[in-house]
Parts: sequence; structure tokens; C-alpha cells
Amino acid sequence: MVVCDLENDSYRLTHCYTGLLANRYNLAQENLAFPGFSLQAMQWNLMWWLNNHTEDYIQNSIIIVGLTEESRVSWYNPNHVSEGDDPKWNRHIHATWLKSSGPNVDTGWRELHKHHLNMTDCDELYQLNYETTVRLFDGISSRYNIPVVQFNAMATTTTTTPCTTLYEYDSRHMLTSATDVYKPMGHPNEKGHKLIANDLISVIDTLIK
Repeated sequence: MVVCDLENDSYRLTHCYTGLLANRYNLAQENLAFPGFSLQAMQWNLMWWLNNHTEDYIQNSIIIVGLTEESRVSWYNPNHVSEGDDPKWNRHIHATWLKSSGPNVDTGWRELHKHHLNMTDCDELYQLNYETTVRLFDGISSRYNIPVVQFNAMATTTTTTPCTTLYEYDSRHMLTSATDVYKPMGHPNEKGHKLIANDLISVIDTLIK
């Protein structure tokens, strides 16, 4: 099991939707998500996961992909040093947190993000981020013949090419029809995670029959 924050993890990880799914299908839970992650970081983490597991392990897995905002940006940081609870796969600079980053983050990353926004930020780039991520996970599903379930957790884009692993399911839209499903900061609470898990179960069960 891979976690990015050990605080209250025994409760948090068993009550989030991936923990509920792992328990239902009797699988080990590996959480490769991180606050502020981008679609690029999701691609890098997928590569890390593939490179650090045997083919037999991969072929007995189910991959759940909650696609995040396509406008988010991360850069791989080859000089990142993992310390404490920081997982080895988190070797990224996430633009989401640059504004509040401390002196341990080189100011060059802030300049890079500023120039990136000024010179390349556009809807076409958002679409590319989304398309490449969706198609990468789709290809892994085909390559290893394993269930991969992709859905829009925070993303708003739709793919221009049919994809066998992308489901027309937006967790935010689904939860808007329910009550008392969000925590104060806007993330799903236990009830919200259970609703998401139940919706994903209906998809997964059709894939593993």
C-alpha cells in the first residue's frame, strides 16, 4: 500500500472509494494520488507503478483513474529528495502549490510556471493533456488485459476519440443530486466516497464477469 500522508490513514484509506473497492474485490490498495496532482503526474506515476511491479502482479490488478483538472501542470524534478513520509514516486513540482511553496523550492520553478502560462496556456493544451492521459491508460488496459476504469473526478473535457476505458461519469455531477456528501473544503466525505464506490462497482462488475 502506498500512501502520501500517514495522518489518520487507517481510517481514511479504508473509507475512501478506492479502499472500499479494494475491500470488495480483495485486492491490495495502492494510492498513487497526491494533493495538487496534474494529468502529467498521473502519467509519470503510472510508469513508476508499471516499472516497480511484476507482470503477474499487474495482470491481477484493477486500475481506477479519477481524472483531475486538465489545466493543472506538474514538472518532473530530477533533484527531488524523498524524506519522511514522502513517497518515492512523488518527484514532481506541482504548479498548484507554487504560490505557497517555501524556500526549499527553487524560484526557477515559479518563473517557469509564469512563462508557461503566458506563452502556452490554451484550451488546445488542456485537450492534449486530457487525450494523452486517457489514451495512455486505455493502452495499458489493452496491453495487460486488465480492467481500467477512467472517469472525470475534476476534469471537464471529453475525449474526441472513443475510448474503451473512459466512462461518462462525473463524480461531482453525481454527488450534486445527493445531500450531506461533502466536507467543508469541498472534497467528498464518507457518504460521498461510498456513493462513488457503488457507482464504480456497477462498472467494474461488468468488466470482470
